[in-house]
Amino acid sequence: MKILTMNKKYFKLLFFATAIAVFILATVGNDHVNLHHQYADKIKHITAFFTLSLLLNRSSSTIQHRFRNMIALLFFGFLIEVAQYFIPSRDSDWLDILADFVGILLFQITYSFLKITQHLIGKCKTKNKEPITNI
Repeated sequence: MKILTMNKKYFKLLFFATAIAVFILATVGNDHVNLHHQYADKIKHITAFFTLSLLLNRSSSTIQHRFRNMIALLFFGFLIEVAQYFIPSRDSDWLDILADFVGILLFQITYSFLKITQHLIGKCKTKNKEPITNI
């Protein structure tokens, strides 16, 4: 878990590098990641936006930023679909934006669950360290 405690500036760099890579891969004419599954494209969108959410969240982690980040990532997904609309060898599918939202939402649910679990474990550890006074 050491990677999740890196400085926020590194997560910002990783986020922007990943966002650029996602945009390039989404707009080039040839699909470089071949998954042979009916919903392969949606799986790629969910995975990409889960990862982007993780990186963006780790670079700005207040609750207000989390909501802003979700909106910004959805807008990024929308821009990708608009760009794909104008590229003859790509298909623009508005369901891809839904898949992007699912990836973002899955990260937010996972992150919230982990934070709640971490908080509860911390409370249990603190409770067990209190001195016994009823003897």
